[in-house]
Amino acid sequence: MNVVLLRLEGPLQAWSAQGKLGVRDTEREPTKSGVLGLVGSALGMDRDDDATLATLARLQMAVRVDRAGTLLHDFHTAGGGRFRGRKYTVYGTSDCVPSHRYFLQDASFVVALEGEDSEISRLADALRAPRYALFLGRRSCVPSVPVFMSLSSGPARDALQQAPLALRHDNAPHRLVLESTADGGDARYDVPLSFAQVERRYGRRYVTTGWVTAAPAPSEIQP
Repeated sequence: MNVVLLRLEGPLQAWSAQGKLGVRDTEREPTKSGVLGLVGSALGMDRDDDATLATLARLQMAVRVDRAGTLLHDFHTAGGGRFRGRKYTVYGTSDCVPSHRYFLQDASFVVALEGEDSEISRLADALRAPRYALFLGRRSCVPSVPVFMSLSSGPARDALQQAPLALRHDNAPHRLVLESTADGGDARYDVPLSFAQVERRYGRRYVTTGWVTAAPAPSEIQP
């Protein structure tokens, strides 16, 4: 098994797992649906390509939280006005539609995707030269650094422990979120089964949370 590492860092990120029409929430770390959506964009995957999505969903995912960031609440409105002399409609109504949108500010994560060597190599090539633009959960959330970080041998936990940190000389423990079995973790409903516009569907996975002290970058190791 091999691992591809992604650096997800930017001014704003949003990783929703339970968002409703009027409330767009965000989890405190990247969701599997959000990360696989990003990978699908890099591959040029169509929204209704459930076969490719099923292959991606089998990858094991782990997340290291380098900077947790802070929560931003944005009260957002759409519609309720006129555009080029006509009423501007949203979701079939001309009334103003309010929503509450939540983002993570100044957060930084390293995500490890673990799978078969050929599949991981394919993902790495796509992330180096993505077919479509990559976003950190929502279109308004653009990365501030290249998403592709490196290839590594598995398992995912070891790869995250060895990956360079967002902040140099940072020796503090960092939160680690790992996929686990049903009897040893917390349930999360963020495994994408279909990204089709008509009927998006999600499944369940289980995760455990721990801590890891990442090794310093090679250039920082003292003789």
